[in-house]
Amino acid sequence: MKKLLTTEQIREQYDPDSILKDIEKFYEMNLEKLISCLKNEKSPLLNYSINNQISFLESRKKDDVIINKVASLLKDTIYFMMLSKKERTNTTQRMRRYYSTMLKHQSERINMFLDDPEIGAPRHSIDSNSKHKAMSQVRNILSIIQKSLNYEKKCRVSLARSGYLTGLQISMGKFFFYLNKIGMSQKDQISLVQNLFDDFDVDWDEGDRENIKLSLQKPALEYFKKNQSDLQQLSGELFSSSINDALLSNLIDHVLLLNRRVRRF
Repeated sequence: MKKLLTTEQIREQYDPDSILKDIEKFYEMNLEKLISCLKNEKSPLLNYSINNQISFLESRKKDDVIINKVASLLKDTIYFMMLSKKERTNTTQRMRRYYSTMLKHQSERINMFLDDPEIGAPRHSIDSNSKHKAMSQVRNILSIIQKSLNYEKKCRVSLARSGYLTGLQISMGKFFFYLNKIGMSQKDQISLVQNLFDDFDVDWDEGDRENIKLSLQKPALEYFKKNQSDLQQLSGELFSSSINDALLSNLIDHVLLLNRRVRRF
């Protein structure tokens, strides 16, 4: 029988926690610099956070809310911005291998359980009825988790090959979506990104620098929108009449958490 690794063993193999801890550390260390860049007098972000109909004090508070919001959306981005091109590629590839391996082994473990209907309730010749309500509920729950794992595995097959911009593209999807939401023009979005990348001395090719729309913005928004669409589709596929609404809602929350973690890289 092929050996299936536990999640802990897979974690030890790829050490994703060191990357996740570095993301938090880099963000905390550079948050002040990031906010300073966002609220610089030349920052186009300020043009979208001032309402002439409110007082100066209220205006400043509104500025801070938007600036802090944008800064929070750039947590992963700050980490990738401060890595070299090679380091960014290696990080994305390593985290993707970790999650792909985890999905595969967890899915196969659940398959082994579901393939044996007598687990927890072995059949005896004198009593062929091995059904048990509690075990049936366990199987229903695992079936839903299995659906979510298989869905993520399927989606990962179509992922584009990771490169040195992939981490930036994925991490900036919600950032660009928010800029569109507050009505920021295309020109100002490009200027904002250029200013940030210049201030943090990002390592990237001149061609990509000259065409931020195609190298970053477009793929970032496409990934973000696809992720939102996948979430809606998956949520609809997880319905089960065998599980009560409260438990099903909890399971869907669990699935969405898995989705956010797996698709972070």
